[in-house]
Amino acid sequence: MKLKLFAALVAATLLSVGVVEAKGGGTYTLAVGGPSSTSVGSTFDAPVLLTFDGAAPISGWSYGVCNDTAFITCDGSSDGSTTTTVNNGGPADFIQGTDFPEGYTKGIVVSLLGAATLAPGAGYEVSVGHYSATAETAGSDLALCDSLGTPPVAVVVVVNGSSIAPNQQAQSVEVLGVPDPIFTYQAPSLPMQGYPVGDGIGGLTFSADFSIAEADQSPALAFPSDTQGFSMALANDASLITPTGVNATGPLSSLNGGAGPDFFQVGLYADAWSVGVVNNLLGGVFVQYSAGGDAVVTVGYEGVAGALLGVEGMTSSPLAWSSAVGTPPVSLVVVVDGSSYPAATSDGSVTFNGSVAIPFERGDSNRDGIINIADIISNLNQQFHGTPILCSIANDANGDDLVDLADPVYVATWIFLEGAEPPYPFGACDTDPGQTPEDCLESGCAP
Repeated sequence: MKLKLFAALVAATLLSVGVVEAKGGGTYTLAVGGPSSTSVGSTFDAPVLLTFDGAAPISGWSYGVCNDTAFITCDGSSDGSTTTTVNNGGPADFIQGTDFPEGYTKGIVVSLLGAATLAPGAGYEVSVGHYSATAETAGSDLALCDSLGTPPVAVVVVVNGSSIAPNQQAQSVEVLGVPDPIFTYQAPSLPMQGYPVGDGIGGLTFSADFSIAEADQSPALAFPSDTQGFSMALANDASLITPTGVNATGPLSSLNGGAGPDFFQVGLYADAWSVGVVNNLLGGVFVQYSAGGDAVVTVGYEGVAGALLGVEGMTSSPLAWSSAVGTPPVSLVVVVDGSSYPAATSDGSVTFNGSVAIPFERGDSNRDGIINIADIISNLNQQFHGTPILCSIANDANGDDLVDLADPVYVATWIFLEGAEPPYPFGACDTDPGQTPEDCLESGCAP
């Protein structure tokens, strides 16, 4: 009973004692630590650190730590590593404190019998506050205070039986709002599309995949987001290419048991395409996009008739995201939790390379301008004995777009058995529709 009465007396002394001059000098500082910034909805810890350089040791301390509940809530406190080991390796004899939403108090006596004290040192962790960030602010202080408790707890350290007001350092915490998800629409820069100058790109077909990526903003924002749909539109040079179709791909194609999105509306124009997607009209079906991006649609294109006819060299068409396609214009947005978020964009392009195709005569495998038995032998040598092939399209004697044993047999049948003659160009020098420069590097035809 006497020990309990003594403890109560000590507590009352620590919590309400007046501040007097320190004997022997020295500097005493209580500083609140913790993060300089956090985000709404997050939790964090903030220690209180004691530093002093006086000659005499400390036998106890008390303080309050206050926070502004408009932005930060105190969820509780715990004893610091120093408090739990200060009494010859064990906890202080007297540890008293109260937690409030607006902060907490601590009162500590190292040893009720004076058998242990805290020697001068730096960075002693005497308590840890536990907090939740509740509202956005440019800065809210976690500060030592003497306004908590009844009676209010004083901010003091006890040295040689005297209470000393320490220096106080607060910690300002910026609370950031939950950021919006950041999505990027990605268009590819396609490999060069080659074409013969004599044909242009009319009828040339190719396809391109278009992707969505989400920036990883964790832990401020859960990543990846559960998206419910999106809309997008992309423009092209109508004088060069025309979009011919838009199809779901990647994660979209596996939605709803493989049936794809419930709503997939495509708009096709000479100079653009658009698509609107809703994963599932009843909700509850989501797609998550990686930071690197995931393909969502494959778009087919065709070269415009007469485009780049006779044009040699490289010509590019932009594949550029646009918010001006359709009536009304289709927005570039991704939907998360019923809200639409504008997408950033990364444009692409497709480049065409026009090269001059060399005229040839079909069946003239040895490129001497005459078709006879020598061409049969040359064709066989090129196919089976490693003779260099300089005009593979001339070796396609039967015109089936394949070079194989049927071609020298076709020529032999024409020469010796009155079979059908090779198809055009035969008996004349010309190019073949769809021929590329690589098909014939050298022929028997005059340039």
